[in-house]
Amino acid sequence: MHSIKIHKLIAVIIAFLHRYDFWHQGDKPATARQLKTKSFYCIYYFMSVIATSMGAIKNEKVEQTIFLTEVSIGVAVDVVKLWILIWKQNEIQGLLKRICEFEVRNDEDYNAYNDKLGRFVKFLIVFLIAVFVCSFIQSVFIPAFGSEKILFFEIAFPLDYRNNEVAFWMATVFLFTETVLTIIAVFFSILIWYLLLNCSLRYEVLASEMRNMGKIMDSKKGQNVIVTSIQKSFVDDLKASINVHLHLTELTNELGSFCSDIFFIQFGTSGLCICGSIYSLAFDIGDNVWERCVYLLLFIYVVAELFMITYFGNEIMRSSNGLSYSLFESDWYNQPQATRKCVIIFGEYLKTPQVLLIGKLYQLTLETFTKVCNLIFTYVIRLSRQHCPRFSTRPTVCSTF
Repeated sequence: MHSIKIHKLIAVIIAFLHRYDFWHQGDKPATARQLKTKSFYCIYYFMSVIATSMGAIKNEKVEQTIFLTEVSIGVAVDVVKLWILIWKQNEIQGLLKRICEFEVRNDEDYNAYNDKLGRFVKFLIVFLIAVFVCSFIQSVFIPAFGSEKILFFEIAFPLDYRNNEVAFWMATVFLFTETVLTIIAVFFSILIWYLLLNCSLRYEVLASEMRNMGKIMDSKKGQNVIVTSIQKSFVDDLKASINVHLHLTELTNELGSFCSDIFFIQFGTSGLCICGSIYSLAFDIGDNVWERCVYLLLFIYVVAELFMITYFGNEIMRSSNGLSYSLFESDWYNQPQATRKCVIIFGEYLKTPQVLLIGKLYQLTLETFTKVCNLIFTYVIRLSRQHCPRFSTRPTVCSTF
């Protein structure tokens, strides 16, 4: 028997949230000071939405207006994420504890779980490094070490940072602190990915346990040994599998309900952000290589946000859909008639896979992600044909684009 605990990387993120009062300690209500700190974080981060939105309205360049509009939409979504992360602490911690802490009986299942989780953690480390580097470049490196004293985001600011050096550094500090809060909002996405991954992995562990119902592993010989009371052992394992499946389905539905609205907001706004990013990249908007690289990274980030949630949602559907087949791979046909009837009924119940919904409308699967991407690229191509003669006169270029 192996005990699964919350991964160390996720524990570090949780400790960071506690350390800087994004989350309060223990089960007791937050103190007055902690409530003030949490409120300050939310209000202060909302100012970035105002700054980027007003910057888009006042900017005279069409290209910068499109880019700042994309950024303001993305920041608005991150404001919602930060709000949920701060004020829904108990729900998130409850889901982490109930979904990510469980027992695994088989050594092979334990090793397979650690292997897949290890690959996910490696991806998270690379993802976080990319976010940190991109954030440092846009908020610190370009303003401080660029050829001109300009902000990467031409935000609206109460002081004239274009002509006053003191105001410029104040705006730089403001942009840097807002970027830090954006990274905190990214932590919310990471926690959701981690929860979705654990749901799918728990379905895979359950599938393996179903295949081995009625059997035990001899640690000395390393072979499957049939016990004397195999029929009773099979029934006990079947009951345990049914209870685990019902519990896991309840947890997955609870997670889906918790994330349904934010997933809907993400899908509703990411399309606009992707369109803006493609426009910026296709028409080579940017004064230098750094800006073009940041445009590309923003595009990758928005697409990755959509892909990750749909990928893990698809994994939950795939792993839960395989439970019925795993059940009939067991030694059910050598059991008494009453047990076989229970297996058949349970197998029919398992034929309906677990599917998470986006705003109670669309399925959280890779098929939905593909449809959204196709719709976005079709719209961008049509828009390009209308505003760029090169696209309207050369259809082959459009198809390649």
